[in-house]
Amino acid sequence: MDVIEVATQRRRQLVDITSFVQRSVAAGEVPEGMCHVFIPHTTAAVLINENADPDVGDDILAALAAMLPGVPWKHAEGNSDAHVMATLVGASVLVPIADGDLALGRWQGVYLLELDGPRKREVWVTCLRA
Repeated sequence: MDVIEVATQRRRQLVDITSFVQRSVAAGEVPEGMCHVFIPHTTAAVLINENADPDVGDDILAALAAMLPGVPWKHAEGNSDAHVMATLVGASVLVPIADGDLALGRWQGVYLLELDGPRKREVWVTCLRA
């Protein structure tokens, strides 16, 4: 397993981690298989989405925030919305590896979704041989 450390700058933020994950894939010397990307945090998530237009990331953040207005939170830390959004998006993604590279679609990238930052986060990458 490879651990990637990411420092986020804002409370809610999408961080493109595709190049970091690709480096882990290359270092793992797995020509064909699967890359499991996992985040061990309850107020952050991992997702795959478009990496060509930064407005898509802004739209994702806006849509997630719009899903939760007026909820009477019981959790005392003030970050219940972040816990719920992280649950909706998920803690991991699985990406095929082909010819030693991430087999992503033409416009796809792998992102860390920060929901309660700024913080230092870890992303765990495991490459599995086919």
